[in-house]
Amino acid sequence: MKKTLLSLISLCLMFILIFTANGYILGDINIDNKITALDARFVLRASVGLDDGLTEEQLLAADVDGKPGLTANDARMILRASVGLENLHVHKYGEWNIKKDATCENKGLRECACDCGDTLSEEIPADEHNFENDICVYCNKNISDVLPRLYFTGNISGMTSKSDVRNIEIKYSYGAESFEGFATLKLQGSSSLAYEKKNYTINFFEDEAHDDKLKVDVGWGKQNKYCLKANWVDKTHSRNIVTANLVTEMQKKYGLLEEAPANGAIDGFPIEIYSNGEFLGIYTFNIPKDEWMFNMDKNNPDHLVFCGENWSPGTYFTAAPDFSTWAIEVGEENQESLDKLNKLFDFIINSSDAEFKEQFEEHLNLDATLNYYIMANFAYLQDNLGKNMLLVTYDGELWYPSLYDLDTSWGTDWNGKSLVDYKNNSTPFGVSNLWIRFKSAFSNELSDRYFELREDILSYDNVMSKFEDFKASIPEETFEKEIARWGTNIPGFDISQIEEYLEFTITKLNAEYAEMKAPDIEDDPSTEEESTTEEESSAEEESSAEEESSADIESTTQTA
Repeated sequence: MKKTLLSLISLCLMFILIFTANGYILGDINIDNKITALDARFVLRASVGLDDGLTEEQLLAADVDGKPGLTANDARMILRASVGLENLHVHKYGEWNIKKDATCENKGLRECACDCGDTLSEEIPADEHNFENDICVYCNKNISDVLPRLYFTGNISGMTSKSDVRNIEIKYSYGAESFEGFATLKLQGSSSLAYEKKNYTINFFEDEAHDDKLKVDVGWGKQNKYCLKANWVDKTHSRNIVTANLVTEMQKKYGLLEEAPANGAIDGFPIEIYSNGEFLGIYTFNIPKDEWMFNMDKNNPDHLVFCGENWSPGTYFTAAPDFSTWAIEVGEENQESLDKLNKLFDFIINSSDAEFKEQFEEHLNLDATLNYYIMANFAYLQDNLGKNMLLVTYDGELWYPSLYDLDTSWGTDWNGKSLVDYKNNSTPFGVSNLWIRFKSAFSNELSDRYFELREDILSYDNVMSKFEDFKASIPEETFEKEIARWGTNIPGFDISQIEEYLEFTITKLNAEYAEMKAPDIEDDPSTEEESTTEEESSAEEESSAEEESSADIESTTQTA
């Protein structure tokens, strides 16, 4: 009897504690003045976008762990509270305590605590260098210690064609690292040839006659060929590199193209370039679209890389390819190479739906294709669904789709001067027979992969931290020099635009990818609990165990 009374008192105190001053009960999502496993289920579904119609009051009641946003942890705490194993309350954190001071180059850390023992940690952003006459007033570093510089000596004016190759002298300086020599310089890109600020392909040599290659290691092994990207449509210079770095993380997660320096994606870093002593601009020093990007042997006839050159039936996968629609980047431009690509196209165009699903992994790597689709969708890579698509093979049979040229991304249009209407339109996969068929055949796999990636690599925090870190790597003084050189009308949008894009798109895509599995639920209602998310399954398994405790409490109460 005494135990029963204590249990009743405990439950009453629990409800008193979780009733907030705003008039709602923490954890009571369906507003029935009690907390049950059903409330936990509501929260779990909402955390993955299956229920997005919660009112402001319901959202406040659902966020019980004191951390921004709804997660499986909120659902877990509510589930435990429903059987008296958790006391919910509004955390009241004290003042921040500095655990690690921020410097010009390193982030700091601060922490605060609630009386209940819960702690909250937060990074302190690194202080930006403040350069005056190329010297930081805080740490006394020279700007060339923070941002690499490349100096050209020679005539590069009037270049308009890729066939125009200039011979120059070069010098590279970055802190204690430096090299100098000679180079050939030519224009790089297609539509970018018309831009005011040009992209370049550069090859380094030890001698003026260009007999001996100058191979330098700037992070990816010793090479002599690199790409100098102007990023004219992105004034932050971040979209191409950061998006590629996210792709690299995705490829690493699934063990793809591990022998390539960045797992089949490009990589790069910001750099200042000077021509004959005058500031030419901010560029990124990139891995080129070359055999070493994929760790290939150009003399091996099975090592091939094709790149989609335009928007046409040949890149929509509705007609056979040729060298006008697919340029060969690695390998020989001959019929033997084209026949290997034709075999892939024949499968995509002519296979039955059953054959497409069953034989897909004989022709295309499934993990690489899932990653390609999801990244193209998540970052709105409308310029990479045919044109700019790389198709990569090491044996002439199995192909890896690979993302390249990613500056038109995160809601920006092709010229950087406007945004696409991403709120009312989706990434236009419908232009491509490949992507239409792929989504139809592998909707469950796409849904699973999306939510796996959303847990870490494609989380809001991971994406934004990479953009913020990249922006912080370029001193404000360098951006000021860029404006002085190229004017105030440089195309592009600040990274605040990416924040706005993500806040809208994540909610939208969470619902869309959850819905991809909805037909299975409708066909077999008994599997509804299994087909939501792994978190829901886990939470509801815990619910079963904890409801037994609830039943014991109810039984004891009835006895009393």
